[in-house]
Amino acid sequence: MVRKRWMWTGIVFLMASVLLSGCGFHLRGYDTVGEVHFKTVLLKSSPSVRVEVKRALRKQLELSGVKIVGSEKKAEVLIQLNPTRYKVSRTAFSGQGDATAELLSMSQSFTATWALTGNQLVSGSVETYRDRQIDTAALLAAEQELIGMRESMASDLARQMMDRINRAVQKQFSVSEPVNP
Repeated sequence: MVRKRWMWTGIVFLMASVLLSGCGFHLRGYDTVGEVHFKTVLLKSSPSVRVEVKRALRKQLELSGVKIVGSEKKAEVLIQLNPTRYKVSRTAFSGQGDATAELLSMSQSFTATWALTGNQLVSGSVETYRDRQIDTAALLAAEQELIGMRESMASDLARQMMDRINRAVQKQFSVSEPVNP
């Protein structure tokens, strides 16, 4: 009787783990903004824009099906990236005075313009934060973790920028349809 009960308990746990294994924290399409309302873009950036941000924005544009062009004549949207602000604040220290925790903040200001008319679509800043714990005994691993965190932060900034630009383009060109009573 006890053996049969353990067997059923095992089967229930197995079924639960199979059902829950299909569940994940990443939703389909999480890496993209969705349908984008423009097809071509020209990227301009100041020299102080972090390389991770440029790379993440290019990837986001490509994933959304937007072609990056080399001149304003071929572009629908012009995106101007201003200097990236990146700040590291040490928030905890070990007994020897080494930092053991940091708060990372990254923000990116930008302006998007409809290239055909020169009308500004949106201008603003996007930002993201990360908290990281530093294992002072494994500094090489901590450095690799920091690189990954900066890339993740840049991807968040790129998604936020694309979302705001896409909504601005959609708003600019949306035509309100009459409501039928």
